[in-house]
Amino acid sequence: MTGRSCELVEAPEPRRVDFCAVQETRWSCRKSRDIERGFKAVLCGSPRTTSGVGIIVSERFRDSIVSVECFDDRLMKIVVAAKERLYHFFSAYAPQTGCSDQAKEEFWNLLDEKTAEVPPKDVIIVAGDLNGHVGDAKDRYSCHGGFGYGSRNVDGERILEYAESHNLTIVNIVFRKRNSHLIS
Repeated sequence: MTGRSCELVEAPEPRRVDFCAVQETRWSCRKSRDIERGFKAVLCGSPRTTSGVGIIVSERFRDSIVSVECFDDRLMKIVVAAKERLYHFFSAYAPQTGCSDQAKEEFWNLLDEKTAEVPPKDVIIVAGDLNGHVGDAKDRYSCHGGFGYGSRNVDGERILEYAESHNLTIVNIVFRKRNSHLIS
């Protein structure tokens, strides 16, 4: 992320995105800093990390942050006060398919624990790279919007189980997209 802060603003600003989760920042500290055009980067990483997560916050909400929690270099949360509610915005970077089952289990247990700690009246938003394919079939999952792509893998099943257990919706598969926008 070093030296590239203006790039972090180029995508969210014209789209009027107020919060943007970033992963693989490789930032080895826990701090926030001002970046281009009034945006603030809240960063979480550890020494010699290849992960690191962060949340880019627009000028509109930068002063509404009431707390920041860095759990490890794959998971962090900010709490924002807006419209008489608290919004718990998580930035998550799940271990990839080739990582150990132990690393995956530790990540999902931590995310599950921290999500469960959010009071029921507050809003939960989890954004990031959860490294799984939820597929195009809804099956028994109410959290699945029905507009996924391809087939589900084991990590995608884990994403669905997590979302279902916390009454969350996977919003990027709620609306139909053009085929060219389905995979990156």
